[in-house]
Amino acid sequence: MMKKYTNPIFMLALSSALLMISCNKYLDVQPKGVQLLETIRDYDAWLNNMDLLTSTPSQLNMLDDHSDLPTISATLTKSDEKVYTWQAQFSEQVPGTAILWGNYYRAIYLHNTVINNVDKATGGTDQDRRRLKAESLLGRAYEYLFLVNLYAKMYDPSTAATDLAVPFVTSIDVTEPTPPRSTVQDIYNHIFEDINRALPDLPKDNATNRFRGTVAAAHGVMARAYLYMRNFPKAAAEAQLALDNGPNVVFDYKSANNVISVPALIRRPDVIYAKNSGLTYLGKEIPTLDFLKSFDTKDLRLKVFYTLTGDYSFTVRGRTNFQHYGVASGSPVPTWAISVADMRLILAEVAARNNETAVACDQLDLLRKMRFPAANYVKFTSSDKEVVLQKVLAERGFELAFCGNRWFDMRRLDAEGRMPVVNRYNGAGQIIATLSPGSPRYVLQIPDQILYFNQDWTQNP
Repeated sequence: MMKKYTNPIFMLALSSALLMISCNKYLDVQPKGVQLLETIRDYDAWLNNMDLLTSTPSQLNMLDDHSDLPTISATLTKSDEKVYTWQAQFSEQVPGTAILWGNYYRAIYLHNTVINNVDKATGGTDQDRRRLKAESLLGRAYEYLFLVNLYAKMYDPSTAATDLAVPFVTSIDVTEPTPPRSTVQDIYNHIFEDINRALPDLPKDNATNRFRGTVAAAHGVMARAYLYMRNFPKAAAEAQLALDNGPNVVFDYKSANNVISVPALIRRPDVIYAKNSGLTYLGKEIPTLDFLKSFDTKDLRLKVFYTLTGDYSFTVRGRTNFQHYGVASGSPVPTWAISVADMRLILAEVAARNNETAVACDQLDLLRKMRFPAANYVKFTSSDKEVVLQKVLAERGFELAFCGNRWFDMRRLDAEGRMPVVNRYNGAGQIIATLSPGSPRYVLQIPDQILYFNQDWTQNP
């Protein structure tokens, strides 16, 4: 008989290790370790699993137009190089690991484990059981929001009921038949159903652990969902509810020089729902020179997150990097999920689209005045709807840089005819890949590692 452990630290390490033992044939998840879960404490520790805290794959950043890879090989041998050049498949090894896909379904498996079994947990109270289930319902919805926006067309109310997306999985029994691909409409319906089911039992506060779900986090995820659906009135309404029910301050980067005063991400006062990527504390991102040159040189985000900025002329590819943990150890770590700034930017964008330019500029001001030295800050103002909207979209790029968000903005902007051609260049500056407006590559293909076991599925173009 397997010995049972309830020490939370051991649970985190052991559950991740056990999850590597066997692989489900269609989700690329490793369904082991559930037998360790007996008590409320066990399930609470399960939700602190590193596979959940870092479920957003770092390769998302390789898809976006702000990323550069001047050291790319001519043969595109590495998976990151294939992602970077928008290849139809990111790995040819079949069977093998389903890049991107596997990250999300592993997290969904962990959440389904709680949703399906926590009612049987010993210890604690009924309220504890409802809370933990609610957090996993929110977590499952969050993961599906990424999946539907990677492997399906942009939400279109006229075609969403027939556009194929991804399988919606609620079971942790790997002997059950493979679910079919749901439609885009089905997945969005499930996202909202899960969140609305969770809301009554979610806690109000996560000040001691921003990685855990709350009422504000639920509204923040719904705000993102409606933004990706281009349902702007509902996106703004949910963004405001997120701010009304949770943190509502924008961290002041003018204080970032005093690294001791900067709270860790787990307690950041401007974070509504924290997520990391496995890359966050180890790797660096290479921004394009065009993206670097689009910053105001007084912008403190350059100082906080970008190395070797020099005189801000940015003439050498790969010299300046974005560092997730900040240039100085202890600098602010951005969340890959929901922040106060993110919600303010949604409110600003919706206002701009409604031609409420003064409101949009006020929302921008609440963010931007925390990103510049007081002596160098000038409030942005304009009464031109398009000028304001472009400013908001630019600020989204600066504020949410390299945290897995830009690709989804690119998709929705492409659907509006706002995305230009994006080129990739080798080290010699020669074009080696092109993402054209309306390209089918804005929808990722189902990984071959998944189709290998599901040959009746329809592949994306």
